[in-house]
Amino acid sequence: MRERTIATARGIYKMADWDGVNRSGGRPVCDTVLVLVDEAVTKTAGGIFTTDATQEQVSLSSCTGVIVAIGPQAFAYDSDRLVKWEGERPAVGQRVWFQRYAGQEHYGLDGRLYRIMQDRTIGMVEDEEAMRAAEELAARPAEPVFLGEGAMSNV
Repeated sequence: MRERTIATARGIYKMADWDGVNRSGGRPVCDTVLVLVDEAVTKTAGGIFTTDATQEQVSLSSCTGVIVAIGPQAFAYDSDRLVKWEGERPAVGQRVWFQRYAGQEHYGLDGRLYRIMQDRTIGMVEDEEAMRAAEELAARPAEPVFLGEGAMSNV
């Protein structure tokens, strides 16, 4: 199976592969969320290996990951803690996007990087249906686009 990656302005990340078991050695309390962070790739597309220091620096600036555990009061209220949360709540196992450098770093018992963060620092949950549609669209061959008299392009 091909390794899934995410490319951002900060670096290229290997999407966290989580088996459904919390191996961090802890569980969040109150309104906190435990996220398994996407890790920086060890080798560039050109075949150059990155140093451990570079990998750690890029991993710490990661903004994506998988929810491993949710505290009992997380997503109960809005970010100001005044109004009850409405709509679908993020769940364990979902991929999320969060604020860069959010929360505290924690290396779990399995040696992987986790972040303990407040629920309000999570900004988006991956929509699997939209991701499938985007992948199908990307797999389609490009259709020629008419640019004017005598000119054509495959966009």
